[in-house]
Amino acid sequence: MRHVPTGVTVVTSLKDGEPRGITVNAFASVSLEPPSLLICVNREARSYLFISSSRIFCVNVLAGEQRDVADHFSGKVRERQFAEIGYDVDVTGAPVLRGSIAHFDCELAQEYHVGSHSILVGRVVSCDARAGSPLGYFNGGFHNFGIHVD
Repeated sequence: MRHVPTGVTVVTSLKDGEPRGITVNAFASVSLEPPSLLICVNREARSYLFISSSRIFCVNVLAGEQRDVADHFSGKVRERQFAEIGYDVDVTGAPVLRGSIAHFDCELAQEYHVGSHSILVGRVVSCDARAGSPLGYFNGGFHNFGIHVD
């Protein structure tokens, strides 16, 4: 699977006032009506517990220059993840990372367990996008895909 290029997101959530995030490249569109998407998260991840209990999450599509953000949320920082990370909030209250090229604010609609992971289907309640080049993942590393969308 390392030879299949994917986009890179940070999925954020909020539980009892504490924000949490995890780098995820397993996500996809599910439905236009109602607007829905899916993410796949390891159930051993602390962020999984935040999403499953709060039932909200935000998929932040990272920009090509946000490799440091992807690294930050890929498990290297376990406590006070948002101490130096700028963010805003949208409808659900889950963090919307500043600098991302798009975000999809979701309420958890369905969950399916497959092996060690859960497929989490979110109903998109709000979204936004800006121009920019996406961060990608390919062959074990992050790459600026160099695709500019206006």
